[in-house]
Amino acid sequence: MSEGVVSVLAALKNSDVDEARKKIEEIDREVKTERERGVMAAARGIAASMSKGKEGMLQTWDADKIRRAASQVSKSQMSDDFDRGYAETLLGYADLISAKA
Repeated sequence: MSEGVVSVLAALKNSDVDEARKKIEEIDREVKTERERGVMAAARGIAASMSKGKEGMLQTWDADKIRRAASQVSKSQMSDDFDRGYAETLLGYADLISAKA
């Protein structure tokens, strides 16, 4: 599962939303836990927001804003496995886009 999510995030980093969506569909069949559901929800959310860019351009996400949002989710006393999976995926994406490799 984690290799698949890494490939989804890499496709999103490269602005290949169609490839990311295809991989999300493939991975979705393997989801079994609440944490994995959170991971997939975050990946789908990133893909959805990128495809809503203006004039056909993909939106860019600020890595620091992503980290702050994920931190708030993690700090919540009411967070569960779904929330932790969601936050971990956001942090992974933030690290990926800030690497600029």
